[in-house]
This record gives sequence, structure tokens and C-alpha cells, in this order.
Amino acid sequence: MQKWEYMWVSVTSEKGALIFVANGQRLHAQTYAEALNALGKDGWELVGIIPPPFVLPIPMRSFPQFCLKRPISD
Repeated sequence: MQKWEYMWVSVTSEKGALIFVANGQRLHAQTYAEALNALGKDGWELVGIIPPPFVLPIPMRSFPQFCLKRPISD
């Protein structure tokens, strides 16, 4: 049976620049495409997006969160 590991990517903004944080570590990306392409090269696949109005506990956040997965080898 295939096993998976999951990663959450949150997006915030600081001084007008987007900041991408994956499982607590900041990514070196400036755009959504750069962030997702970099993770894709490491085997991560985008499986879900939480739109901004539903991202909690910070109701003022206006950025989505992304859920990615990749296979775990036994």
C-alpha cells in the first residue's frame, strides 16, 4: 500500500513581498509559481488549496494555504 507524507505551505506578505513557509521553513521563492515548482522538483504534488477566507486562526490573512503530498518509500 502506498504511503504519503504531507506538507502545508502558508503565504504571508512582508513589505509588499510574498513569503512562503513550508512546514515551518521559509522557501526561497518570490512567486507562487516559483514556490510550487521548487517543491514539485522535490517530488511534492499539490493536492489542495484553502482559500483565504477560511484560513484560521488569523481572519485578516488574505492569502491561501496549500497542501502537498509525496510518496514515502518503505
